[in-house]
Amino acid sequence: MLDVAVTVANGTPFNADSVNSVITIAVTNTDAVPCKTGTNAYYYISLSDGTNNETYTFVVTAPGAIEADHEETFVVENTTLDEVTTSSGVIYYTAA
Repeated sequence: MLDVAVTVANGTPFNADSVNSVITIAVTNTDAVPCKTGTNAYYYISLSDGTNNETYTFVVTAPGAIEADHEETFVVENTTLDEVTTSSGVIYYTAA
């Protein structure tokens, strides 16, 4: 397995006044990912607001290679993060 860097494009609270708000995480991979068709790609994302940190893992069934600059969007419940100031991630996959 290889790690491929991803960029978290945004994390937008639906309700910034709620401690149980929900955020949308848009993840754009910077390079093409040569996934084997029909296998799973696992997006491992870390977000921080400078004080609190959260990590998430999302699974997507790969239809084959994931093109560079492809965007996947995930929605998560947010009970700990304020404004996201740093983010990072990798994609784990089965090579074609």
